[in-house]
Amino acid sequence: MSDVSVVGLGEMGSALARALVGAGNGVTVWNRNMSKAPPLIALGATAADTVAEVLKASPVTVICLSDYAATLSLLDEPVAREALEGKLVIQLSSGTPDHARSFDGWIRDHGARYIDGAIAAWPRQIGGPEAAITVAGSEKAFAAAEPLLRTLAGNINYAGTNIGHPATLANAGLAYFAGHWLGFVHGAAVCEAEGIDPAVFGDMMAEIAPMFADDMLRMGKAMAENRFDSAEATIKTISADLGWLAEYAERTGISNAFPRLAADIFQQAQDAGAGAQQHGAVIKVIRPTSNSHRDA
Repeated sequence: MSDVSVVGLGEMGSALARALVGAGNGVTVWNRNMSKAPPLIALGATAADTVAEVLKASPVTVICLSDYAATLSLLDEPVAREALEGKLVIQLSSGTPDHARSFDGWIRDHGARYIDGAIAAWPRQIGGPEAAITVAGSEKAFAAAEPLLRTLAGNINYAGTNIGHPATLANAGLAYFAGHWLGFVHGAAVCEAEGIDPAVFGDMMAEIAPMFADDMLRMGKAMAENRFDSAEATIKTISADLGWLAEYAERTGISNAFPRLAADIFQQAQDAGAGAQQHGAVIKVIRPTSNSHRDA
């Protein structure tokens, strides 16, 4: 038997397999399109012909597919289900906390142990100190998975036994990055409209990045305590500034979708009575209605 199997050889799955092989593990791989396997075989991996074979080949299987449904479509066949008995499955695919909880139950119903994880890294970072993976599962399953996980990422964060927490944090991170990417791209378009090289904008934002790290710490604490006083910039002020940004986009022909969305949300917060509070108070109009008691 090999030490670990890898199912899914996209950019991230291939990176995981390379890191595992590079750490001296015996690795068996499988992908729907096996044309992606030869570079890994050249490094020392072994290719399986079927999903059942790849599951049987190792005591641990790392799965990195597009989502949980794709994983279930592969595993939910008689021979594959039988091959799961006694195995440890580490799922590193994308999805929601509900998907993770449902898949956890399905895996355990078929006699396997389960670790759910979320990767915070680009494929090129896998196996290095910059990569981070957050995982959840039983302490016994984590103890068995940890040595392999530490060959994949310099930072392994064990979130405990709540199987939905890695996906929760991954979705929360995606929300931040989506805003970051859209905001940066919109800013670059504003610079281009005024003849400024977007690379200059990138340099400027990189230089002030530590300020945003501090801001995130302050915002997280303010939301945890539900206290939004001592504002350095109020929602009222930011709302007005975002209105100007949307107006500029409309005048220059830049898409106004992003600034208009942001301006509308900040205006909602101002209309809700949070105009004099710090920007993190916008969460009052983001939270579900069931949490509205926190904003009293």
